[in-house]
Amino acid sequence: MASNACKLISLVLFFAFVNQGYGDCHLNYLSVKQSKTGNLVQNKPEWEVRVTNPCKCKFQYTTLSCVGFQSVTPVATSLLSKSGDLCLLNAGKFIFPHVDFVFKYVWDTSFDLKVIDGVIVCP
Repeated sequence: MASNACKLISLVLFFAFVNQGYGDCHLNYLSVKQSKTGNLVQNKPEWEVRVTNPCKCKFQYTTLSCVGFQSVTPVATSLLSKSGDLCLLNAGKFIFPHVDFVFKYVWDTSFDLKVIDGVIVCP
């Protein structure tokens, strides 16, 4: 009986450690913030988009909802690749922990950019 109790405690501790290591990061933790840079191009404001990863894990294949997204100036496809109403960040490469991923675009108004998909990769 003591053996079963020991196994149960071991399992509980194991899952607690696993959850602690991987439970700190969720897709909705990535924040997308936009602000005007103060620059104008063809009389339209330039917008800076900052995707922040506060987690200790990396995010890969991060996809934004980007309905209607367009820009007067081209955005490098290595930064933002648009397909229909979806935009892939950083060519699917990692968004690293505690590092902001930044790109800029030029349009009259900001677009409603939201993280909708991605893969969480923890050490």
